[in-house]
Amino acid sequence: MRKKLKVMGFIFVLLMGLISQNTQASNDALARLNDFFTKVTTMQADFIQEIRDDKGKLRQTSRGKVSLHRPGRFRWEYITPDKHLIVADGGSVWVYDEDLDQVTVKSMKSTLASAPVSLLLNKQPVNKQFQVQQMKSNGRLDWFHLVPHKKDSDFISIDVGVDQNGIQEMVLQDKFGQETSIHMHNIRLDPKINDQLFRFKPPAGADIIKG
Repeated sequence: MRKKLKVMGFIFVLLMGLISQNTQASNDALARLNDFFTKVTTMQADFIQEIRDDKGKLRQTSRGKVSLHRPGRFRWEYITPDKHLIVADGGSVWVYDEDLDQVTVKSMKSTLASAPVSLLLNKQPVNKQFQVQQMKSNGRLDWFHLVPHKKDSDFISIDVGVDQNGIQEMVLQDKFGQETSIHMHNIRLDPKINDQLFRFKPPAGADIIKG
């Protein structure tokens, strides 16, 4: 009986150790996510974006580069299959369609209020913007399910996968059932970025549409 109690005691201690380790891992992952939102000022990365319809069928794959300077400035450049450039300079958002030689410019406040990229632009704790629920880790990334506090967003939820370098993947669900996955690589945190990247001058002769 005494031997059995010793074995049970050992199992209890082992289980408590595992629970403690899992709790610590969970806390560390949440801290990394929060650090990304509160401590990182600039970021550059390459990305692959995939869009699937409400039936899960892949509709489009795009590749490009993103540069970010908090608060309020970013450059989102699609390179393939079509060239599009989106630049936010802190006051306006410029969208340039190279094939159409057309520029659309809108105020940043009205354009980004419901856009998912706004989650990357704010330098504040993640729970200020979202309800945060930790998901199961896949061994490579720790995942979190984010639901915006504001209900006027086009996206109803965003799943983010983080590692030691911050956000690596995002999966966005919109209110029409469409899913957008963004996979980032070659991530550089807090690099020095030339301010000219966040300024846009319309090409000569381009059509300009003001929203």
